[in-house]
Amino acid sequence: MAPVPHAKITIPPLPPGFVVRTALRAALDAGATTDVTLVCAPAGYGKTLLLADWSRASTAADTAWVSLGRDDNDPRRLWASIVAALAAGPSVPGSSRLHDRWAWRVDAQPEFLAELVDAVEAVPRPIRLILDDVHELVDPEAQHGVQILTRSHPAGMQLVLSSRLDPPLSLPRLRLAGRLRELRAAQLRFSLPETAALLEKSGLCLVPAQVALLHQRTGGWAAGLRLAAFGVATSTDRDGFLTQFSGDERSVADYLVGEVLSDLPEDVQEFLRVISISELVPTGLAAELSGREDAGSVLDGLEHRTSLLSPIGRQRDAYTVQELLRTHLLADLRRQGLKRAAELHGVAARWWAGRPEPVQALDHAAQSHDSELLADLLHRFAVPLILAGDHEPLRRALASAGGQAVATDPWLALTSAVAHLEAGELPAARGDLRRARQSWTADGPAELAVLRAVAEQLTAGVVEPAASSPSPAIGVIDELPVEPELEALARLSRGTARLERDDRAGAREEFEAALLLSRSHGFDYLTMQCLALLGAVAGATGDIQTMRTMSIEAAAAAVEHGWECSAWSGAATAMLAYSALLRTEIAEAERLATEGLAVGAATSPPQLRFALQAVHGAASFDRGDRAGGLAELQQARSEFGDLPAGPEQVAALAMLEFHAALLLGHSAAARTVLGWLANRTGENGELLMMRAWADAASSRGEHARSLLRPVLEGATTALLPQSLVEAWLLETSLAVTAGERPAARRALQSALALAEPLDALRPFTHAGPGIRELLVHQHGSFGASDAFAERALAAGVGHGTRQVLLSERELTVLGLLPSLLSLDEIAADLTVSVNTVKSHVRSIYTKLGVSSRRLAVLSAHEHGLLRSVRRDDVSARSYRPDSALIRPDAMASTSDR
Repeated sequence: MAPVPHAKITIPPLPPGFVVRTALRAALDAGATTDVTLVCAPAGYGKTLLLADWSRASTAADTAWVSLGRDDNDPRRLWASIVAALAAGPSVPGSSRLHDRWAWRVDAQPEFLAELVDAVEAVPRPIRLILDDVHELVDPEAQHGVQILTRSHPAGMQLVLSSRLDPPLSLPRLRLAGRLRELRAAQLRFSLPETAALLEKSGLCLVPAQVALLHQRTGGWAAGLRLAAFGVATSTDRDGFLTQFSGDERSVADYLVGEVLSDLPEDVQEFLRVISISELVPTGLAAELSGREDAGSVLDGLEHRTSLLSPIGRQRDAYTVQELLRTHLLADLRRQGLKRAAELHGVAARWWAGRPEPVQALDHAAQSHDSELLADLLHRFAVPLILAGDHEPLRRALASAGGQAVATDPWLALTSAVAHLEAGELPAARGDLRRARQSWTADGPAELAVLRAVAEQLTAGVVEPAASSPSPAIGVIDELPVEPELEALARLSRGTARLERDDRAGAREEFEAALLLSRSHGFDYLTMQCLALLGAVAGATGDIQTMRTMSIEAAAAAVEHGWECSAWSGAATAMLAYSALLRTEIAEAERLATEGLAVGAATSPPQLRFALQAVHGAASFDRGDRAGGLAELQQARSEFGDLPAGPEQVAALAMLEFHAALLLGHSAAARTVLGWLANRTGENGELLMMRAWADAASSRGEHARSLLRPVLEGATTALLPQSLVEAWLLETSLAVTAGERPAARRALQSALALAEPLDALRPFTHAGPGIRELLVHQHGSFGASDAFAERALAAGVGHGTRQVLLSERELTVLGLLPSLLSLDEIAADLTVSVNTVKSHVRSIYTKLGVSSRRLAVLSAHEHGLLRSVRRDDVSARSYRPDSALIRPDAMASTSDR
């Protein structure tokens, strides 16, 4: 046989910066149990370097390496190289026949291979024969020789084939027999961590976002990553290069043309070129674009033979083209003429529209530059996209249609208004509505009236009411459309109109019907809207439990689909935060309000920001930051000003601020809130409540009770059910002060009965020590409300701890107050005068805001000051007269010493 160049049978060296791929090494090691291992992927996937690294790292067998080329299509050269590679193995003894001069004769091929197999089997150590670039073998005789070698497999030899294309072997038979191990492009793609390692070893220090961008652009293609690394290293504008990096970049294009596309017939290259206009290529679309009836077979063949395409889904009836290759082909197609590319986009738009897949259809229609096609598809798909929550592709399509088309077509104008509204772009939404009114025609289709009703109502909820127009009455849709998406929109419109007319039962009925439709037809965004609206209706009717349930579902839908920034998600979050505040889950209320303010900062309507900021302020107040909480409540109302809002929302947030101001003794601030609420809502139970609170704080108990009476008797209606709880608690407190214990007990029973279904614990935390003392002394006598009474009492424990500052001497005296000792006995126990003890007791009463020993003990329990105090411990304490004031966070440890 002819002499073989040493380089041809030598394992290639590894380049600087090579990334070891441990998982692929392990996969190749696992292939040692099979006869044949096939590493198949397009050019540039790192096949050769992977096998070279593995050959050096794995010591389980000797490696015989052959780098194949076009000249190996001569069987003599091919087998001379294989024999020389096998003979060069370190475990091959000098006496082996592999060192003999082998003569190749075509007519003696079977005998030659039989002798070769015998010679390999005689070698004492296993051998792995690696044939690199098997795709170079195109001669039938050379290919046939490799086939015989796989069939007549020598014992102790593993055959490893590396190829860009599937070699002409009986791969299905080898798979079925368990004799084949395969590594393909999907496994050879670099992972994100491997991409980062490769770029770092190339001398690049990129931020994670830049690494992720290159990984996404290249699809983990090793050659693409190395070309990108070279481009970044030599570019003066790194960010610009990364943004524009694609298959049309010169070095990438040259590689693709020279190493990938040149192996494919021209008709296949043209096939790839025309399907490149779509990121996702179903077989039907490929046939439509290419005009080839065998498009499915071509796609399947390209995927199996080249790995340039990847199948999608279980049915494997759609494909994606490798990203850099697709962008190169698309750029090449456009260079042939923009008109042809636009025509292909038009074909794709119509094909996707027939499925129907509106997002794909509109994206291609926008690139077809066919304004009539785009307008037609917008008329057809706008409403389904709105209901499904696909607002971004809708906005892209509207932008492509152009301002003139939107201005002269009321359907497009209304669609644009809803899209802008959902993005929080309120001025743009108002402008679209104005254009829709200007281009309105009286004989328009009923569907157009439905869309306008919804657009007007949704916009009116966050901006000034729309000016009068000659259109039909907004929100009044008597006849429901037949199409499910339009019927769902119509019900949303009718429900909103009934809610505006305070017909809550009717609104709930319409929203529930819309919710049923949306769930049946996959209108996910409408589902979230209906859940949020049903939560709002439930909250307005005092059904706080249902409000919370609906809001939890709406928030979950928003998270599932990535709609956390929508106003509807924000509304659900605000209702959950308010519910948590009522339940005295202060940390949760604060967290939810903070998240709602952060997520919807740019898109939330003013009403929503007002609600979230007010709840956050109230939660801060309850947490102990009273001054800061009140300031935040005042700022929220000031920023909101006179914008429109529902009376229930206004009353709820005004009550929070008023009570906070009153508790801090800011009567002028409280009067400001009262005046603001009166101007916004007129006379109601909440206003009377505020006045009664103010009178009670000024020790005008009788007048306060006279103000409360219309609220308690139902003569004056309260806007909020929790306000009645507040009213009965105030009546309880006033009755205790007046010495009317039976009346106080009855009032407290009424407050508990009203609060329990609302889960409204917060009113009890601000109700004062008299009510909490009554809860203690009446424990077990509340009947069905006993369990809730316990929760109400527990909700006040620790409330306001940060405002209490007791000296160590006062804590010592406080520790003995729960005992039956008189003050004289306490003085004797502590070896001080009784006047000193009395002085400390007066100071304790003042700081705890109580007027009796019993209330002092109760308040001390609530502040966590008496959790483990025992008389023996207190008696043993040193009673130092020079002890300084200590903070509440030291109280517990002091009392436990």
